[in-house]
Amino acid sequence: MQSQIVTLDSRPPAPVWTDGPADQAAQPVVLLHGGWGGAESHWSPIADDLAATHRVVAPELPGLGNTDAPPLTGFRAYADWLKELLDALGIDKATIVGNAFGATVAWCFASMYPERCRGLVMVNGFPPPRYNAAVRWLVRETFVRRAARSQFMRNIYGPDALRTGFAAATRVPAEIAALLRDPPPARIEGLLNVYLSNEPVSPPPRVPALVLFGEADRVPLVDTRAGSRFGATLSDGEFVRLSGAGHLPQLERPADFLRELRGFLNRGRKR
Repeated sequence: MQSQIVTLDSRPPAPVWTDGPADQAAQPVVLLHGGWGGAESHWSPIADDLAATHRVVAPELPGLGNTDAPPLTGFRAYADWLKELLDALGIDKATIVGNAFGATVAWCFASMYPERCRGLVMVNGFPPPRYNAAVRWLVRETFVRRAARSQFMRNIYGPDALRTGFAAATRVPAEIAALLRDPPPARIEGLLNVYLSNEPVSPPPRVPALVLFGEADRVPLVDTRAGSRFGATLSDGEFVRLSGAGHLPQLERPADFLRELRGFLNRGRKR
């Protein structure tokens, strides 16, 4: 993949990885990374292969992959940002693939802009969480935030995730391992603000969907059992487990991941 800086109309310039056939008719596939690093560390094992047949776009999300920019205010704000990015790249419609945090952004984008979404692929990720106003206020304004931050770092964004998030620790990229061993406090605060944002509910997207889950994912609250329950709620979707992989199956089982993704993309051509 090649890195480029894309100028946006109303936002800071966006670093984006792109690749694909010279043929302008190649279907665009957008890859949205999670909170454990940036686009390259999440998608490099599968991007070159996918780019042989599809136009691949893998942006660095503000505040996460692109740490020169602050985090946005919520998941729907990230979806709006993605729409502006696709406008700048001249992409009218794409399949949106998101991992973890990126899957939640993908869900919101598909819900808000179904006409721009050819299909939705959720990789070990979920719709935005729903918290009532009292919970959001408590975590934002009182000592409860300290407890929420500690739990977040213990379960999801800290050294324990190296054990619970992967089938084999030897497969963890160095960038992700370093981030989880010593997570930046500012990033934790930004992520908490996104999860607690007071945004409208994004209803289930009315687009074809694939939910892919590494079955060795043991991260509390977002593990494979939770993924299976979520997959069962989709009216126009399918749920697939990938063995021998955890929270980032595209890293641990790239060939299996690509097989399932390509199958979904090929089915989309026939719709």
